[in-house]
Amino acid sequence: MRLTVLLLLSLCAIAPATGKASDAIIHFPEDDSFLPKSWVEEPIEAVIEPLDGDLEAAARGILQAALKKYPEELLKEFLDGVYVVGSLRFYDVGYGGTYMANAERIVLVYRASFDARGFEQRFHHEFSSILLKKNEEAFEEVRWKKGNPPGYVYRAPGVIEEQSGDRSEATKVLEAEQKKTGGSGSGLLRLDEELMKEGFLTQYNRVSIEQDLNETAAHLFTNPALWAYCRDYPRVDHKVDVLIDFYRTLDPVFDRYYFRELTIQPEETDAATP
Repeated sequence: MRLTVLLLLSLCAIAPATGKASDAIIHFPEDDSFLPKSWVEEPIEAVIEPLDGDLEAAARGILQAALKKYPEELLKEFLDGVYVVGSLRFYDVGYGGTYMANAERIVLVYRASFDARGFEQRFHHEFSSILLKKNEEAFEEVRWKKGNPPGYVYRAPGVIEEQSGDRSEATKVLEAEQKKTGGSGSGLLRLDEELMKEGFLTQYNRVSIEQDLNETAAHLFTNPALWAYCRDYPRVDHKVDVLIDFYRTLDPVFDRYYFRELTIQPEETDAATP
């Protein structure tokens, strides 16, 4: 019973976005007019397909739950809108999501086959990039890199992953994986405990600091198994500490206790109730 009360108090303390506020943030565009003009032109040639109207309610519900995990003031400051589509392609490469840092917008793909946690993780992944880009001075790059094996060099330099030629390293990696497997490239996001020994949750984490942070954030907000990974893999635990400290510079509610309570499993709460 005590854990249940503490969880409710913790969630209430962040003054989550109301349903009305989150409804104003979530959009289901019918065309590409919400994208920057430069994105729909060569060489990017962004192409979207609208989301099937029958899927809007499910996508909206998942995103509303995700938005409630952030203080309302933080959302007002750093998030203009979330745009959900049925498919998204850049450079003729399929994407699950992206972000516009200057416009503070996120674009996400949703499909009927998607599980709720995976879709929510895409939101936290992209939003963490906006927060990082807008608050890079608060991120401890040198400390983060101490969680990597000695001498490790990311494919993309710097904290924020910039374009290399006409494509980012993430795009190149995703394109190569899609060509190799004939699939979506989602295997790059598969949790890998061998990689965790080196401080990386997935293959995608190895591309850049930004992607490393993105995927760590995705699991920090959603995955109760992350705490077991922190216990078993010190390099992962180190990066989680650095990431939590970054979020705490944005709002003090984001401490380790908050994230543990956020991802607690219902059966764990029930088991602790007298």
